Amino acid sequence: MVVTDAPTRMSRTDEVHRITENVYKNIMEQFNPCLRNFIAMAKSYEKALTSVTFAAKGYFDALVRMGEMASESQGSKDLGDVLFQMAEVHRQIQIQLEEMLKSFHNELLTELEKKVELDARYLNAALKKYQMEHKSKGESLEKCQAELKKLRRKSQGSKHPSKYGDKEMQYVEAISNKQSELDNYIAQGYKNALSEERRRYCFLVDRQCAVAKNSSSYHSK
Repeated sequence: MVVTDAPTRMSRTDEVHRITENVYKNIMEQFNPCLRNFIAMAKSYEKALTSVTFAAKGYFDALVRMGEMASESQGSKDLGDVLFQMAEVHRQIQIQLEEMLKSFHNELLTELEKKVELDARYLNAALKKYQMEHKSKGESLEKCQAELKKLRRKSQGSKHPSKYGDKEMQYVEAISNKQSELDNYIAQGYKNALSEERRRYCFLVDRQCAVAKNSSSYHSK
């Protein structure tokens, strides 16, 4: 390189490039597997709650039957009404639980499963595109640097080195431009990678909030 701070800048640029690749890889190799495990645990939770709702229906039906028996009694008719009222309160809570389960399945599980299946292909393509463009820009810079070295060797062996001055300056300017272009591309690639990572956490938070809204309605009963 022709710039005095070139080694430092290249080292910093290479480090950012490695971090960018690692962000994509971490999403694919850590975030997505953790998300799949989260989905599996959520399915177990859904199954357990579904079993609870099934058992609860039997319990409430039995409570209603006890209310009917009390209503038919001469001495406990008023208690039958109390039991009916209790059963109705529990029935309303049960309806809320079923709505919460429906929301849990539709708003969270279904959406996350679709997301995780599409994500692997998308991220592989995004990382490959970034790497190919980075390689292309890097090779273009290296080619220009090699041409400059070749020109300088030629100039040093010439009796009239000054005639190569204009050409050398053109290479110097081209290298500077290509280096800046590569630096900017890597910097933007890093921002894009972080944005991809954040978008996934935001999606999870958004889906969880949608479920929590229905869940809070159920638990307030």
